[in-house]
Amino acid sequence: MDQLQLAFQILQTHHFKLTKQRRSLLAYLVQYSNYYIALSQLDQHLRATYPTMSHETIYRNVKEMQHLDIVETKMFNNGLRVKFQCDFTTKEHSHFICQLCGRATEIPLPDFHKALDQLKNAQIDSYHVEVLGICEHCQTKN
Repeated sequence: MDQLQLAFQILQTHHFKLTKQRRSLLAYLVQYSNYYIALSQLDQHLRATYPTMSHETIYRNVKEMQHLDIVETKMFNNGLRVKFQCDFTTKEHSHFICQLCGRATEIPLPDFHKALDQLKNAQIDSYHVEVLGICEHCQTKN
């Protein structure tokens, strides 16, 4: 099953209707699955396709999908960005994220054994690592 179909299944499992707007939102994000795209870009695309769709509806859907771990959001200097979840099987993952273009490159998780040993009495629910910077492509452009 591809990632988009899996996202649709997660929505249905949590009793969300698979409206054409939700399908379009996710299909659009899948096209940019390696990027955190500006929420305003998603908003512009959806409102061009569905003129009566409000910004509030788009934002609410993104927040609901974030709660279901279908999408990830992150605040950048120029505003909120959203990305299709890269892995539905585990929350433990790490990325290099370009702070200019929003490209997210999955990188191997570092060895957390020492850190986890220091937290012996803590309940660890999940963890992830984000390395922030400027990607090679953006450095070359500038």
